[in-house]
Amino acid sequence: MSESIKGFCLHGREKITPNSEGALMRNTSVIDMEIPALKEGEILAKTLYTGICGSDNSASLGKSNFDWVERPRVIGHEFSAEVLELGPGDHGDLKVGDIFTPLAMLGCQDEDCPACSVAKWNLCPSKQIIGFHRNGGFGQKVVLESDRVVAFMKGLTPEQGALVEPLSVVVNALHNKCNIKPGQDVVVTGCGIIGLMSAELAKAAGARVAITGIEHDRNIRMKSATERGFIPIIVSPENSLTAQLATGVTDQNGVPFGTKGKVDLLIECSGVPQVLTEAIDVVRPEGDICVIATYPKEVAINATHLTRTSLNMRGSMGSCREDYMVAQKLMITGVFPAEHYTNIYEFDDISQAFEDSIKANNVKAVVKMN
Repeated sequence: MSESIKGFCLHGREKITPNSEGALMRNTSVIDMEIPALKEGEILAKTLYTGICGSDNSASLGKSNFDWVERPRVIGHEFSAEVLELGPGDHGDLKVGDIFTPLAMLGCQDEDCPACSVAKWNLCPSKQIIGFHRNGGFGQKVVLESDRVVAFMKGLTPEQGALVEPLSVVVNALHNKCNIKPGQDVVVTGCGIIGLMSAELAKAAGARVAITGIEHDRNIRMKSATERGFIPIIVSPENSLTAQLATGVTDQNGVPFGTKGKVDLLIECSGVPQVLTEAIDVVRPEGDICVIATYPKEVAINATHLTRTSLNMRGSMGSCREDYMVAQKLMITGVFPAEHYTNIYEFDDISQAFEDSIKANNVKAVVKMN
């Protein structure tokens, strides 16, 4: 089988900064791509809506922590799709016409693998990430393993489906790594979509939530956060989170947030090394820090302070099938209002969607692929 369709392809490794001269997306291009014959256990699907992840942006900018991605590669791991064809082999109950979202990470599935043996493919050291290890959701059609398929729950829309994967990442982090209790004060650092999702789920758990951003975020991402009732904290090198909490932050009703400059939990979603370094200074003794972000370099931590305050710092990587099901339910029931945060672009405008995402000129870019 050979069919030519369009895909958004990562091909360059040049290190690019958002404000550098030249075309921001010069490591990428829209290409004609060939669909290969289906192998055992594979399916062909038509992509419907694909979200732009921060990792897609990082790879497109040639950041060093994504040098491992083989080029050329059609990227994209957050998407909804429709099954067009089943390849050889057993696909269970899956059938042509089913609408689904894929598991971004596929483990080795070896029974001796400590992660795969307990269905934690996201922690498998040999995991394969769609869009990085094989072509992904920024192709108008995609070939993938049927083992990845997570069927839609009734009531989920294809547009919402593009946000299931990032929301599942936050479900995993907050459910398994954060001991949130009603009435706690929680700071989320970083107002990208993972930060905004973290804020929503922390609020749903009964916490009072503040979220940080920089001045550039004020009129777009922080505006969306404020509309949802979160306390906005604009930070800068001259006006740090630590300084503002020490001076005193209040909620919309004038009630002090935190106690003597300390909060119960900090969820780090910015990916800025200095922010993680600062995090242990703003959490109360025996409080919690949850790290969802990844970083372009090693991060310095005052480990002695961590010990003396008995802080709990935990990382959270990806998600598994169970988290995808919870994420779907949270959108269907309105706990997470996907439509409030989604900016839809046509496929013809995909480069602009990426530029807007990289420059934080949207909240969550989702591309209509067909």
